[in-house]
Amino acid sequence: MDRQRIRAKIREMAASPKNVRFDEIENLLDNHVGPLFPNYSHHHGSTHHAFTVGRQTFTIPKPHAGRVKRKYIMNFLDAMEMVELYDPEGD
Repeated sequence: MDRQRIRAKIREMAASPKNVRFDEIENLLDNHVGPLFPNYSHHHGSTHHAFTVGRQTFTIPKPHAGRVKRKYIMNFLDAMEMVELYDPEGD
C-alpha cells in the first residue's frame, strides 16, 4: 500500500471514528505504516497496545467486543498527523 492509499484509509477512519475496529488499526499500522518508519514498534500488553510511529507513541486498548472508543481514534489521528500521514484540514 502506498502513502496515498494509507492516507485514504486514515481519512476513512477519521470520517467515521465510531466504526473503527482495533484489527483495522493494527493491520494498517503493522503492515503498511510500520514499514515506512525504521523505528516503528508495537508493544502488546494484556489489554493495551502501544504503538510508536516516528516520535509519536500512543496506546489503544483492545476492546473485548465492538469498536475502539473515539478518544483512542483521535489519539491515533493526532499521531498520524504528526508523521504527515493525515491532514485534518483535507489532505
